[in-house]
Amino acid sequence: MLFRLVFALLSLFILIPSAFAQDQIKPDDVISYDLSAESWVVTKTAHVVLEVEAAVSASTAGSARADMTKAINEAAKADWRLTGFNRMLDQTGMERWSLSFEARLPETALGGLRDAVKKASKAGMQITVSGMDFTPSHDEMEAARADLRAQIFKQAAEQLASLNTTLPGRNYRISQIAFETDFPAPIQMFRGKRIEAAVATASVEQDQGQDVSQKLVMNAHITYAALPAVSK
Repeated sequence: MLFRLVFALLSLFILIPSAFAQDQIKPDDVISYDLSAESWVVTKTAHVVLEVEAAVSASTAGSARADMTKAINEAAKADWRLTGFNRMLDQTGMERWSLSFEARLPETALGGLRDAVKKASKAGMQITVSGMDFTPSHDEMEAARADLRAQIFKQAAEQLASLNTTLPGRNYRISQIAFETDFPAPIQMFRGKRIEAAVATASVEQDQGQDVSQKLVMNAHITYAALPAVSK
């Protein structure tokens, strides 16, 4: 009698874990593949770098930077940022200041930029255009990326509907969307003697009403998951 009781208890302990395991959530069945979307980012502004070389004496040092900033704005009104500043003393006792200013300018300001820079220069202070590129701004790129993500979300939802129609009863869902690094096409930077050609080209494009565009590609890895069918 005692043997039968012990055997019954052992059997119960063996069956409980087995039943408990059957109630556990089973691993998902997954289906994954890649989606891609592309767009053209259009910009009507250019990133421009102006260099200022000036001879500064002790009596003019206090107002020199303000005078340079004023001259820069006379050449082209914009939200100029001082991004470089170098000072050195020459043999005559004068300080030589080299400053770099950067801003984004609209197309309408590019055609006459060369003449405006020359006009704003004066004895002891020369301004030159040292860089110009037509890379879209950060806000323009972020807006384009947001649009591409929306396109991929839409594609993923359409594929999900198709998947659940093709495999009814499985109730697949979107488990994960992993966006990969986007790949903008390279934009050419103009420096030195090529600035004049770039400004001339910008002037022609502006006259023809053309915008500068950059292709942007975004890839994403999509994973769909569903609980496996329970066997009866």
